[in-house]
Amino acid sequence: MSSKQLPQRSSRRFALGGEFYVPAALAIITVVYLISAIQLGPPMKDGNMTASFFPMATAIVMLIALICAMVHALRGRAKAAAEETIANAEGDDEIPSGKQYAGLSLGAIGVILLTAGYLLAFDLIGYFVSTFVYVLLLCCLFGGGFRQKWLSRLIAAVVITIAGYLLFEVVFQVRLPTLWSQ
Repeated sequence: MSSKQLPQRSSRRFALGGEFYVPAALAIITVVYLISAIQLGPPMKDGNMTASFFPMATAIVMLIALICAMVHALRGRAKAAAEETIANAEGDDEIPSGKQYAGLSLGAIGVILLTAGYLLAFDLIGYFVSTFVYVLLLCCLFGGGFRQKWLSRLIAAVVITIAGYLLFEVVFQVRLPTLWSQ
């Protein structure tokens, strides 16, 4: 009977969840984006940045972050597998808490849905309203709701929205859609 349990434990050890697969899928999309940015031309020409500089820099930073997330997921899974082995050796049949759907936690699903809504709203209602609401809802999602520290969340949403606007409009000179320009 113990020989039947060993293959079952070892197969669990290699099972990965959404904490690995979501960054892996995003990394594939980012590589495609990077290839498109490279096709725009060199990032620097005559000592000046070209149109491909910021997309390439963004893609490279994103790839580094996604690779770190995937490594973190692999290390976390290896640690969880080791703890599971110790728990099974001790006879502990405790079920891990935290609901997951398709390998994703509720928090990850919330971020995905909020981001999809933000992308849809961005062009329809403009940068200011969509970004403010998106940042505010993310703060509430990660901060445990709106009732606690609501003033600091409002201030953070305003500051992040204004900082993003200044970054794109002033530094990058990229026109953002606004509600009044529609």
